Amino acid sequence: MSKRKNTKKIAILLLSSIAISYLMSTAKKEPEKNISSSKPPIVSALYLKREDVQIPIVSQGMVAPLTETALSAEISGEIIEISPKFVVGGIFKKGETLIKIDPKIYEVAYKQAKALKDQRQNEYEDSVKIRKQGYLSESEYLAAVSALAAAEAQLVKAENDLDNTNIRLPYDGMVREKSADLGQYVNIGNKLGVTFSTDFAEVRLPLSDRDAPFAGLPSSNSLTDPSAEKSTTVNFRIDMNPSKTRPGYIERSEGVVDEKTRMIFAVARLEDPYNLRNDEDTLALPMGSFVSAEILSNESYNFVKIPRSAIINNRQVILIDSENKIQYKDIDLIRADEDYGYISDEFFDGKRISITPIEDGINGMIVRVE
Repeated sequence: MSKRKNTKKIAILLLSSIAISYLMSTAKKEPEKNISSSKPPIVSALYLKREDVQIPIVSQGMVAPLTETALSAEISGEIIEISPKFVVGGIFKKGETLIKIDPKIYEVAYKQAKALKDQRQNEYEDSVKIRKQGYLSESEYLAAVSALAAAEAQLVKAENDLDNTNIRLPYDGMVREKSADLGQYVNIGNKLGVTFSTDFAEVRLPLSDRDAPFAGLPSSNSLTDPSAEKSTTVNFRIDMNPSKTRPGYIERSEGVVDEKTRMIFAVARLEDPYNLRNDEDTLALPMGSFVSAEILSNESYNFVKIPRSAIINNRQVILIDSENKIQYKDIDLIRADEDYGYISDEFFDGKRISITPIEDGINGMIVRVE
């Protein structure tokens, strides 16, 4: 009897477990499905238009003197005076004596030449009088003329040699290199130093074939006309002081294309590069300074201007139609700078574009425009 009772209890327990499991499984609610509808992305838009714009061209170059002189001795002698300004970096005025060579022998030579010239002058005048009286042959007269001419030439040379004992320059300038000093004996042709003019400086600016048409380079005819207006402005900057600019202008183009780089060089000119006039807030640009240059021609171009943030890979923009649907459209960039790209296609005049990037955008996608 006891075995039957145990078997019966076990059967009841199994049935109870099965029933409870069934009830729990049927009572369990299915989880709610998370259904959310994706909204169109929000973008900022801009209407494009054709307008007259100036195209800035950026280049770089080094400040170099317009006029540079390698000083050399034109006479022989001992250097007896050196100007305190004849040092590297020394600034001098036009006509100042920088070096003086002992003039004694040249003063003597000048006096001798002057006396000889005066003698030949008197002999010539006497020959003219005698010839008029008919007592002088043609050959004797010509000999007097030749002697006077030779004496005059000798006087000019002696005067020039005496003047060359004072080494002077025909411009305001600065000493770049000093190669001679006090007490040194120099011969004709000996190097004395190097100087350059401080009135003007030049900067050679390389331009690519895409940049050159927009740089406003002067024509060849304007190079021979000093009164021709310089219509292209250049703003110079240096890395040490990028917030300040120094104005200049395009003086000329070198007119040939470099065979290796395929670049053409524009030459910009800069007045008073060392700011020796002490103009307030004027940036000094010493010789040898490496400068960046922004070239701004007065000529304008009728282009569509597009912000760089709206240009995809330099070749596409996102058009937005009247129904706020987008379309990726190819563009042909004529020029581009840090802020804008420029195109000439009239199709884009008046079109609306997105200036906000769209991730995974496709043609026909709807957007919400701010």
